[in-house]
Amino acid sequence: MNLGELIKPERVSLNVRARTWTDAIREVAELLREAPEIDDFSAFLEEILAAQGGGHHWFESEVGFPHVRSGHVKNLVVAAGRSVEGLVLQEGQPPVKLIFVIGVPKQFHTEYLIAVGALARVVHEAPSRARLLRVKQPEEFVSLIAAEEQKV
Repeated sequence: MNLGELIKPERVSLNVRARTWTDAIREVAELLREAPEIDDFSAFLEEILAAQGGGHHWFESEVGFPHVRSGHVKNLVVAAGRSVEGLVLQEGQPPVKLIFVIGVPKQFHTEYLIAVGALARVVHEAPSRARLLRVKQPEEFVSLIAAEEQKV
C-alpha cells in the first residue's frame, strides 16, 4: 500500500468547517465527487453515511476512518480532511481532527483493512499527528503521510 499515491492533494481539505460528524463525512467525501474511482457519487455518499449509522467507523487518537465497501467504487479511494477545532464524538475522548473517508470496491475484502491499518500506523504517534495538524498545503499533507509511511 502506497499512501502517498493513494491520497491525492486535490482530495485533501485542510479546513473542514463541519460541526457534526455526519456533516464532516459529507464535506470530506465531497472531495471525491469527480473521482473516476466512483461511478455514482450520490449513491456512494448515501452508503457511507448509512454505514456510519451501522458502526462502520473506527477512531484512533483524534482520527476517524469512515469507510464503506460499495458497488459504486471501482478502485480504492481516499479523501482526507482536517478540522482544526475537532469534532467531539464521544464524551471523554479527544475530538476528531483528522478524517479519512475511504471507499472500497465490494469485491475487495481486505484492502480497506490494509488501507486503514497503514493510515493508523502513520497517525498513531502524537508527533506525526501534530505535524499533519500544522501543515499549510495539501501537497505537504500528502508528502508527510508518504514520509511517515516509510518510517513505519
